[in-house]
Amino acid sequence: MGKHYTIEFKLQVLQPILNGKMSIRETARFYNIPSNALIGT
Repeated sequence: MGKHYTIEFKLQVLQPILNGKMSIRETARFYNIPSNALIGT
């Protein structure tokens, strides 16, 4: 079963992507989470 992330963490992770500062791949690497976890959010 996959890991569950809090809403607060998800919002924190999405901020650099939405602001255009980081790509999905860069953000996933920075937060040490699989990029498919970001896409499925």
